Amino acid sequence: MFNFIEYLKYESTRKSFFKIKLKDLKQGINNFNDYIIVFNDEIKIYNRKCDHQGGKLIIKNKEIICPLHNWKFDALKGSYTNGFKKKTIGYKIFNDEIFIEEKKVYPKIFKTKQKKNTRVRFFNHAFLKIYGENFSFVTDPWAFGPAFNTGWWLKKNTKVDWLSEVNSCDFIYISHNHPDHLHPLTLNKINKNIPIIVGKFASDSAGKYMESLGFKKIFRLEFSNVYRYGNTDLYLSLLKSGDFRDDSGIYFSNGSFSGLLDVDSNSINFDKLPKVDIYGSSFGGGASGYPLMFDNYSTKEKMEIINRNKKNFFYLKLSRINKILPKFFLPYASFFDEKLERDKFIKTHNKKNLIDIYEKELVKKEIKILNPVKNDIFKFYGNELIKETLVNNKKYKDIDPLIYLKNYKKIYKEINYNFIKNYFLKSKFNDNLILAVSLTSDNFRVSKHNFIVDFSKKNVTFNIKKTINFSDLKNKNKNKKLLYLKSRKESFLNTVYNLNPWEDLMIGFQVKILRIPNIYNFKFWYHFNNIYIKSKNIRKSKNCDFCDILKHEIDKIIYEKVAN
Repeated sequence: MFNFIEYLKYESTRKSFFKIKLKDLKQGINNFNDYIIVFNDEIKIYNRKCDHQGGKLIIKNKEIICPLHNWKFDALKGSYTNGFKKKTIGYKIFNDEIFIEEKKVYPKIFKTKQKKNTRVRFFNHAFLKIYGENFSFVTDPWAFGPAFNTGWWLKKNTKVDWLSEVNSCDFIYISHNHPDHLHPLTLNKINKNIPIIVGKFASDSAGKYMESLGFKKIFRLEFSNVYRYGNTDLYLSLLKSGDFRDDSGIYFSNGSFSGLLDVDSNSINFDKLPKVDIYGSSFGGGASGYPLMFDNYSTKEKMEIINRNKKNFFYLKLSRINKILPKFFLPYASFFDEKLERDKFIKTHNKKNLIDIYEKELVKKEIKILNPVKNDIFKFYGNELIKETLVNNKKYKDIDPLIYLKNYKKIYKEINYNFIKNYFLKSKFNDNLILAVSLTSDNFRVSKHNFIVDFSKKNVTFNIKKTINFSDLKNKNKNKKLLYLKSRKESFLNTVYNLNPWEDLMIGFQVKILRIPNIYNFKFWYHFNNIYIKSKNIRKSKNCDFCDILKHEIDKIIYEKVAN
């Protein structure tokens, strides 16, 4: 079905070099515009790009720090302060000068010179359907209902024919396991015999999740391999996000037409970017609980970070577009809203970029914006856009947010401490970390359920507490990392009972976070987002009988309220 053709080929532009004389380097850390050079007993060179979300590492108060999320890089140790290792860059020494080769390469997928008909249809958020003359595929279907534990809702309703369009496609591409891309409510309605393609992540996070939803034909494609779909004109390659996250994009061709959909990957393909006719990517930003949900910052500091990150997101995206120089840019995967009244503070303060600011900049580059708000079908012949249209059919009736929340709270009302305890004890996670959790009401204040999990011991311990005094906890554990989460009760129970990724809580604005030290614990979040999530084996265990019952009940109560 997906026939391996070749490894992705690369072409290069003219070589250039960065060079510096050895005598001009001082002992220790040397900072340059694009590089950090450590000159001691040996030479180590690092780029100035943060491995988290691609921001440029700057020097602030003699520290190397990323302005986006305050990741600090210790150049002498070669790692960030959260323990994540940064890769070194190769170099050569000739005549007492260091040479760093700056050959720029870009991938090139198999293409023909034939002009073919290609159609791109936007349904919602990251939900597209790509049609060729002898194939069609769908990406990341999210058609109704909330994502991220009720924190995200679609801005507008999806067209009513979405389900028949999905069920008639050849396959579905799932970019990663976030619920606005791998959306259980939507996928529950889709034919489980449709082939699914996901990236072959080391954790198999997306593949395991799709198996747990009952899909029977899951193809885990190797990154940077070129596949042909059957005997059709479609060639495709999945590209890995350039950070530590399990995220991906799809690079494809149809005759002489080519496209890249990187969704919301950071530094897609490690910034080895293809030249394509159409480039589709997220545009809004604001898709994170940071910094609004972090109690380490004042409201003033949060707004300063939000405004700075909003601008940085725009300029990083614009920089990527300028490197690719596509004929067309499709801004998508940013059509979500915080609709519930309990999230009014988030909605007011979580500022996002609009499509308009991209239009103003890209018109100077003669790059056309394909605005899915104005038109939702784009037809191409070869690499020429021949028609843009808006489908004027009926909208699918979405779930009422208040009705959903009421039932959601009803389903996830009862606390099963034995299940929660076993969940942590069987997590196989160890770190010098103490996790404190308070299950709260909507405003994150009232808490009757508290517990502490100590991951620093060989055998994880779990203890229920009447209250949590964070100051006392800090004083008693001065040599350990602390993470205090105040989570809305029903959202936490949904995440734990159903073995969902924990970013469903953080990205969904369902948890307030206080941490010491104030750095991102990538080991913890990676484990509970990608390793310890639902899978075929986990779902068969006795400990998940309870979550199966809950899923059945929420299916019965919620799904029947959706109008067909």
